[in-house]
Amino acid sequence: MKLTTKVTLGLSVAAAASIASTVFVSDKVITKVRHMANRKKVERFVEDKFNGNETLLNFVDNLEDKDIESFMKVAQKVSAKRDKVAAYGDNVKNATDNVKEKIVDLMEHNC
Repeated sequence: MKLTTKVTLGLSVAAAASIASTVFVSDKVITKVRHMANRKKVERFVEDKFNGNETLLNFVDNLEDKDIESFMKVAQKVSAKRDKVAAYGDNVKNATDNVKEKIVDLMEHNC
């Protein structure tokens, strides 16, 4: 095998290893940033809903990243359910208004 082929092959292997390690490191960085962002969201939630209760903030600080992630999933599900309930509430209100109008019309025509 020629020296140039060996050098080219070596550089190709080094480049592939470099790309693989970059992807691995960037995935770790992205995961770490996501965990930090989630932790800040939970801290803001405690600030807003519990007036910055120090005990709860310390509790959040001591939670592991997987616990924070679980909390975020629950919060997303609760938010989605709240939106559905609000939509159902609007539908019930509209249906109630329609029934009320029909009853009023019926009473006006019969009286």
